[in-house]
Amino acid sequence: MKTMTRWPALAALSLVFWNGAQAEEFIPDSSTLWYRHPAAKWEEANPIGNGRLGAMIFGGVTNEHLSLNENTLYSGYPGYRDVRLKIADDFATITNLIAGRQFAEAERIVNEKWLGAAQACYQPLGDLYLDFAPSANATNYVRELDLATAVCRVRYQADGVNYTREIFASHPDEVIAIRLTADKPGSLNFRVRLDSPHPTATTKANAGEQKLTMAGQVPGFVLRRDLNTVEKKKETWKYPQVWDEKGNRRPDAKTVIYDGKGLFFDARLKLETKGGKVSSETNSLVVAGADEVILVFTAASSFNGFNKSPTREGVDAGAKAEQWLQAAARLRFAELLARHTRDYRTLFDRVSLDLGAPTEQSKLPTDERIKKFSSGEDAGFAAVYFQFGRYLLISGSRSGGQPLNLQGLWNQQIIPPWASAYTININTEMNYWPAEPANLPECAEPLLRMIRELAVDGARVAREVYGRRGWVAHHNTTIWRDAQPVDGAAQAAFWPMAAGWFCQHLYEHYLFSGDRQFLREAYPLMKGACEFYLDWLVDDGQGRLVTPVSTSPENNFSYADESGKKQRASVSSGCTMDLAIIRDLFGNTLRAAEVLGTDADFRATIKTTLAKLLPYQIGAQGRLQEWQEDFADAELAHRHVSHLFALHPSAQITVRNTPELAAAAKRTLELRGDGGTGWSKAWKVNFWARLEDGDHAFKMLSELISKSTLPNMFDTHPPFQIDGNFGGTAGICEMLLQSHVRESEISNLQFEIELLPALPKAWPSGSVRGLRARGNVTVDITWKDGKLVSYRLASPEPRPVKVRVNGEVKIVMAEKR
Repeated sequence: MKTMTRWPALAALSLVFWNGAQAEEFIPDSSTLWYRHPAAKWEEANPIGNGRLGAMIFGGVTNEHLSLNENTLYSGYPGYRDVRLKIADDFATITNLIAGRQFAEAERIVNEKWLGAAQACYQPLGDLYLDFAPSANATNYVRELDLATAVCRVRYQADGVNYTREIFASHPDEVIAIRLTADKPGSLNFRVRLDSPHPTATTKANAGEQKLTMAGQVPGFVLRRDLNTVEKKKETWKYPQVWDEKGNRRPDAKTVIYDGKGLFFDARLKLETKGGKVSSETNSLVVAGADEVILVFTAASSFNGFNKSPTREGVDAGAKAEQWLQAAARLRFAELLARHTRDYRTLFDRVSLDLGAPTEQSKLPTDERIKKFSSGEDAGFAAVYFQFGRYLLISGSRSGGQPLNLQGLWNQQIIPPWASAYTININTEMNYWPAEPANLPECAEPLLRMIRELAVDGARVAREVYGRRGWVAHHNTTIWRDAQPVDGAAQAAFWPMAAGWFCQHLYEHYLFSGDRQFLREAYPLMKGACEFYLDWLVDDGQGRLVTPVSTSPENNFSYADESGKKQRASVSSGCTMDLAIIRDLFGNTLRAAEVLGTDADFRATIKTTLAKLLPYQIGAQGRLQEWQEDFADAELAHRHVSHLFALHPSAQITVRNTPELAAAAKRTLELRGDGGTGWSKAWKVNFWARLEDGDHAFKMLSELISKSTLPNMFDTHPPFQIDGNFGGTAGICEMLLQSHVRESEISNLQFEIELLPALPKAWPSGSVRGLRARGNVTVDITWKDGKLVSYRLASPEPRPVKVRVNGEVKIVMAEKR
């Protein structure tokens, strides 16, 4: 549905009515993003969210636009993409080809027989528009997003009237609230309308109740592949929605099919006016002559769980939305704002970061600061970037909701880039790297719950597809928690290592919290992942255990075939990342079992297997090998640096404990280079911080901010992906505080806390309060002229903590928190 009714003169964009006059009187604080103009496109709009509802705010003068999302809206339904895969049937053929160094042929068979169907796509909900009557050119325009309160404001002057909008997304009340005011009575005149890109949507206006409703259904099938490409690859059998058994296109063959099987959605808006009157017109509400207007918006879907049909077993979206709307409408705007601010600040205020005094450059609008960041005159802008990452985590991921996907909570496309799904070979994991150290552990709950849900289908796939115990997951999943490989190519889609990586998040949550009950609940998932890899590992013929069919995520290597011809492939055995993840998982599971006092025989098996894993290898160029064989890179500067998993996010390679491997990791980064996508640069911030090279970590942060950040502060791949925002925030944590080095391999909670391990020259003086270290310790640090001045450690109970300060290790008593 696309409603085109507007004020007669509103064919032009809002920018036409804005003359660009600067608001020199506006003085932002250090936690504010601000702009002198409305957003001209989605990538310039400001995001708000309550962990479920999201909006992108454009801030137009003649047309305010909120692009809306509800984070359960995906195409598909449980089991919709299951296809018959029997990896066990072709296992011997493929492993024999790999043993014979026929890698390209092995890859061809993997592509043909071991890959499944495309994943579901995250869907937009729709759009909220406020169409204002044309006026003279606006002046003194300011659009701001206050990170400290999670409130977006728009202010401008037109025809001698000062207009203000305040917009926020409330987690406690499950609504988006908007207040419009003007300093001259009767000046608010506008039309309110809801719209949706989904043709199933219908909108109704009720002037008496001052209410808009919009209901519809998302497509049950969305394919992000071109139909001709699917036919060329002979994969029509995977999509019975589009092709019949003979491979002929069905009469209604499309990439987007509204088949009545998708999620229902219901959106509702109610407004309250002071002065003026409200009427309805063409499914919209028209406000005339008001002094103040408050709009309350909410939405719901029929989603009732990852394993429930959204149509047969779904919840009543309309009833849920109406319940939220009526409850919020009973509260005054001031109460809604106070409840929202109190909830948000409980999380946000835990951490503060000061990276130096303001400069002339720091007074510029945010989009200009981004462009000029590489000049080195505004190093403190990194603190804004850091807090923006925390803001996004709070806004996009709250307990009980869905995890952040590739675009977080915010997406405007029916077929978004990479389906806006969960890419779980780095991207989803990176989204949650800052949750623990940046003191937002509650925001990781959706991810931790998703792991438990994913393991359900993961156990089925391990059993039915692989013929193995335990559970497995590949490089992609969605809200339906499907564990089969997706379609595409083996270099990405065949990667049965996600379960192992996800289990690191389970164990890290325990390490940061010390919560043994959580560990007790997580342990079966960790053990199940171990069981799969115990069955998956094979002897390489030299007494060393490796993964039999392996890819290094999304990368290729070069090799010479039997005839001496140069070939390119991704499939081999024993890739370094596989073994790093397995080492991490086995070690964490072993320690978890020891803490819980369980599974003595299983612990013995893990210990024996750990000792047999292929060791890390250093290649001819002095770098850590990415593959079992020292292959040449097909793309030297590839964005993935998967073989350094052992450096970060794992802690198997450290500067002091494994200096030779640390040197090889450094050489790997030097050869890989400082380029890459936004998220790749963010990962390199963390790598260099772990190598305790603060200046190089800051160089990567500078590259990330100045070259891979959109005007609204979103990270760009390109296009927009949110992972780099979180990777950058986590990297700043790593530069200021590290706690990954254990006192011993068995010790779980006694970590060495290192203060300012990678402080760059660009931050000579500053302070941070509230960062979190493993062992459930919060840390405050102050430094000046590159030297530590003071610090404070706090934990639930007073206890001794091992601290590294200026290279010296000491035992310090943590205060009671």
